Amino acid sequence: MKKLTIEQSFKYYLSSLNRLGMKIINLEDKEIKHQIFEELAIDYPASFSQYTREVLEENDIIDRNISLLSKQLQTKLLELERGEVLWHVKAVKTASEWKEILQLSDEIKKLIHQKWTNEELDFLLGK
Repeated sequence: MKKLTIEQSFKYYLSSLNRLGMKIINLEDKEIKHQIFEELAIDYPASFSQYTREVLEENDIIDRNISLLSKQLQTKLLELERGEVLWHVKAVKTASEWKEILQLSDEIKKLIHQKWTNEELDFLLGK
């Protein structure tokens, strides 16, 4: 199996983060279902994994605080997915557990943008 580059790891990490956030509750149900239960559900276990966090932290892409918050985000998502009771569109829009996840994602994105400018992020992503 081929290892991802640092750039690829960061792309997957940001892609998963960007599928979350308070803005998601304003999307149509069909789009929420696609973004969360199809795309994110496949990606987040790996994109927020210990391996990915360590690679990004060791290469100074994210700091320790962002790494810990990302681990917390991954854990909360895994708990919801395992429980299945709140693993549906209506819950994303109304459940406090989802609100906590969406806000945590926004907090992480804010910290990343405090660390890096848009131009620096583009550079890190190879754009």
